[in-house]
Amino acid sequence: MPNCDYGKPCNCSDCRTKIFSIPCNSCGFDTSVSYKMFDNGGITDRKGLFSYNFQERTDKSSEINCYKCGHHMTGVSYFEKIEEHRNNMKLNEKVCAECGIRESESISIIQYKEWKNEILCLCCLEKKLIVELPNPSTYDEKFKLDVKSMKYVVDMVMIPCITCGRKRWLKADNQWKKQCVNCYKK
Repeated sequence: MPNCDYGKPCNCSDCRTKIFSIPCNSCGFDTSVSYKMFDNGGITDRKGLFSYNFQERTDKSSEINCYKCGHHMTGVSYFEKIEEHRNNMKLNEKVCAECGIRESESISIIQYKEWKNEILCLCCLEKKLIVELPNPSTYDEKFKLDVKSMKYVVDMVMIPCITCGRKRWLKADNQWKKQCVNCYKK
C-alpha cells in the first residue's frame, strides 16, 4: 500500500495504476501495459491506521499486438493502456555484445562505445583493447590505456635531474620539473 500523500493512505491515479508485462509468443518481447485498479473502500487496522483496498483484475479477455513484431495475441490479461514510453525504452536500449549487460539492469549509468561494429560497455572494451592493442611502453616512457579515446596515452616519463643526473619517474604533465626533490631542497 503506497503512502505518497505525506504519510497518509493515497488513492491517486499513480498509486492505483498496475503496470505489468505481457510476453510475446513469437519473439519473446515483453510489452508493458497497465490498468487502473479500483478500490473496495478502506479499512482501519487494529492500530487505527486507515488504508485502501485495491482490487486487481483477473479476467483474460483482452487482445494485443506485440509492440516489437506485431504478432496478434488473444486471451491476455486485462489492460487499459499500452505503456509507449516503457516499450520504446526497451526496444532502443543498448546491450553489450560481450557481457550482455543492458542499460536498464544497472543502477549506475553504463557508457557504451562501438568497436569493430560491436557495441561494448567500457569494462569489456578495456579488456578487448588490452588484448588487441600492444602497449607502447618503453624504458623511458610508461603509457596507460584511455578507454574513452580508445588509444594509449603517455602516463609517466623517466627524466634525469639536471643537477645530480639521477633518473626519476614524473607524470607526463610534470615534465617541467628539472631537478629531483633532494637537489631542489638544497
